[in-house]
Amino acid sequence: MGTFLFRRFAAWLPVMAFTALTAAAQGNDTDAGDGMGNGGSAGISDLVEVSGFVDASYTYSNIDDANTFGLDQVEIDLSKNLGGIGTLRADLEWVSDGEGGFTLDAEQGYVTLDLGLGRGEGNHPTLTFGKFNAPIGFELLDAPDMYQFSHALVFDNGLPTNLTGAMLSMDLGGGIDAVVHLSNGWDQNVDSNTDKMIGGRLGYSHEEMGGIGFSAMRGNESGLTGNLTVYDIDLTLTPSPGLIIGGEYNNGKTELDEINVENSWNGFMVMMHYSLTEVMGLTGRYDRFSREISRSAARRSGAQDHPPGNSEVTQQALTIAPTFALTDGLGFLMELRRDFSDDEIFGDGEKSMVNFAFEMTYSF
Repeated sequence: MGTFLFRRFAAWLPVMAFTALTAAAQGNDTDAGDGMGNGGSAGISDLVEVSGFVDASYTYSNIDDANTFGLDQVEIDLSKNLGGIGTLRADLEWVSDGEGGFTLDAEQGYVTLDLGLGRGEGNHPTLTFGKFNAPIGFELLDAPDMYQFSHALVFDNGLPTNLTGAMLSMDLGGGIDAVVHLSNGWDQNVDSNTDKMIGGRLGYSHEEMGGIGFSAMRGNESGLTGNLTVYDIDLTLTPSPGLIIGGEYNNGKTELDEINVENSWNGFMVMMHYSLTEVMGLTGRYDRFSREISRSAARRSGAQDHPPGNSEVTQQALTIAPTFALTDGLGFLMELRRDFSDDEIFGDGEKSMVNFAFEMTYSF
């Protein structure tokens, strides 16, 4: 019982701290002012900027004829300006665990410093230190930043979500920007080995036409992943008002030298979103992801040999999603998605499945 209460207390501690901070800010607001709301001390908005979103959905899958309503995620984002030399950011999220409960996590938590350190205007590099969204790929993580309910296969299988480490970024001018980062590895808040993963992204953007980026990451992951290498190209085109075309190509591999096994993959996605009116839009997406596991007879470790062989699985997905923007911050969408594979990987020996989702999101 004591452990249970402690876990509950730990989960609500950030909320209690935020409430206390708000109360303290309001308690300090003791000046009379001018009667028109122009007087008084600073409120919570002058101490920290608060934003976030609430994401709820209804989903159906034909595999087991299952359907459910659900609160998928609640996120509160806190940011603080550090006197012109940088910012502090913390994103707290409550995510559905799929069983009726919620898991509290810190999606991001980092300090960003302008290495010019307030020395005036100029093109200075920026240092980000902590846990941050991985700067790789076309699709973004959170629901308000997406054009459909689900992520592409490339996002789910070929990319990290968050990195914990340090990142240097700089605007090189002429629409070119560069990022270099050193981290524990893919979605690893704590590293269990001595090696780190290095990566970066070089991007070019044009105000009217869109942009393109090339990313790469390489390092020795802990556990059963081994040495990991991934390359990714993302493309965004805006050829006309209201039209967004996105594309991504992803290639990677992991190598387990101890058992001489290589897991390689490649995938791509193409999507298009068109704003039909100020309220309604339409998104279409096709994505493909192929994975191959190869094993050779020789083993460098000298342990028991495994027979040589290869296995390959290819997945594809087609997605269509009408979107609706009801008012500032509030919107909903419907998604119909069909996944299919050359192997029986869905449900009880099925090669395809169909999912439907209705999602409503409010951002504040």
